[in-house]
Amino acid sequence: MSKKIAIITGASSGLGREFARQIDEIDGLEEIWLIARREDRLLELAAELKTATQIMALDLLREKSFDILESELKRQKPVISILVNNAGKGKAGSFTSTDREYDSEVVLLNVQAVMLLTKIALPFCERGTRILQISSVAAFMPQPGFSVYAASKSFVLFLSRALNEELRQQGITVTTVCPNPMETEFFVNSEGSKNISRIKSLGLEKPQKVVRVALSRSARGKDISVSCFAAKTIRVIAKIFPHRIIMRVISWLVN
Repeated sequence: MSKKIAIITGASSGLGREFARQIDEIDGLEEIWLIARREDRLLELAAELKTATQIMALDLLREKSFDILESELKRQKPVISILVNNAGKGKAGSFTSTDREYDSEVVLLNVQAVMLLTKIALPFCERGTRILQISSVAAFMPQPGFSVYAASKSFVLFLSRALNEELRQQGITVTTVCPNPMETEFFVNSEGSKNISRIKSLGLEKPQKVVRVALSRSARGKDISVSCFAAKTIRVIAKIFPHRIIMRVISWLVN
């Protein structure tokens, strides 16, 4: 019988690390595959978990990483019970102020890596599999000063909602997780602190709650997880008001 596993990308810190800790408490999983660039961090995390782990120090900006993961899946033939596509990056700043190479990496990691990893994983999923795609509250509307990141997260949102419908008959759930900014390395290390601090004033989230709510909603077959009042409010505003008006307000807030 094939072993049941969870796969978590970006597992070395922040939200990915917290997903590993909470997924570790789920019964029935035989192994957790931890994927990130920093092997030392993954080893530290693996030592905390009671579930067996497989560490894969992979850089998802490199196409070879997907070949390695796919080969390992084909070799072991596990059943993927949970997939968390968490790896991502982004930097606040106007489109003209961010360099071309960095923006390309944002698209490769936030868009292409999510798409490729999901496509590679699906042949190893079965009825009851839960896929969690980490997007952002930024996905709900265009964001001046965070344009490439917000656009990349919108891709994740739209792709994931479509996949949730496509895979419904197979019993596979795809839940898009759309948190507000969180107390993680992503925002501590982000440049453009003025932009980030304005956003934080709308409701900084704790990773523990984001993960707890996301896992609960995915278990109930929900296609979106929004875990705080501020993020829910932003989602409603994005539905009601024209985006051109919202973008003017965002521009005023960050300037």
